[in-house]
Amino acid sequence: MIRAVVTDLDGTIVLAGDVVTPATVAAAGRLRELGIPLVAATARSPAGVGRLGGFGRGFALAVGNGGSRGWDPATGRTLWEEFIEPDELQDLAGFVGSMPGAGMSAFVVDGRVMTPEHVVLRGGLPSEPWREMGLGDLWRKPAYAVDIRHPTLSSDELVAGLTAAGLSRRVTISYSADHLVDIGPLGVDKGTGVRRALDLLGLSPAEAVAFGDMPNDLPMFAACGRSVAMGNAHTTVRAAATRVTGSAAEDGFARALTGVGGLLG
Repeated sequence: MIRAVVTDLDGTIVLAGDVVTPATVAAAGRLRELGIPLVAATARSPAGVGRLGGFGRGFALAVGNGGSRGWDPATGRTLWEEFIEPDELQDLAGFVGSMPGAGMSAFVVDGRVMTPEHVVLRGGLPSEPWREMGLGDLWRKPAYAVDIRHPTLSSDELVAGLTAAGLSRRVTISYSADHLVDIGPLGVDKGTGVRRALDLLGLSPAEAVAFGDMPNDLPMFAACGRSVAMGNAHTTVRAAATRVTGSAAEDGFARALTGVGGLLG
């Protein structure tokens, strides 16, 4: 019997437009009935999880910004926070500045800051508080996490460029969408965040099952005893999972937990 469920949000249990299907809501309710904590592990900030309303407040704990922040969604109480320091941010900004058309975004204590290029590449404004800021100023505050976007380079190409620049030895680099990289403090990822969250709940990661769809979920998979990849997950995620379910649109999360042969029995 599993004792905790850990899940990514976007593309795993949350569809575009912050939509959570009735089957997913019902599966989360079943977990509550059984006394099994549901932990969110996401690139979102507290404001991003808050957009999910009552569903978001129902998580036992939330691991956000790729592991650098932890909080109690029911009360908003911060449990931990870690930062990329200004020296690393300055060099990340220099890397972005060397690539015409690239954009950079940072999650800082008082919201989110984005370069004009990042706003354009994002294809829309975020729903959480944000402000525009140039590269010359963006690095001046410690940040929980950074996103770098490029109009043509793939995520793998961006990772290769950051590695060649020596930045992979100073920050944690992964990605959750193409033409984008997610960057956090060195040694911090979803795996470290999930271990901290489960420790606070008095549970062993070996007793947990993790759900995810993108490479930034791999450390979380490695941390937990079992892992479930969504049907449309990245190939590396499917290969690493102990089980594959349907896509988020196919209610794969609910099917894996409560369907025939589901993990909840």
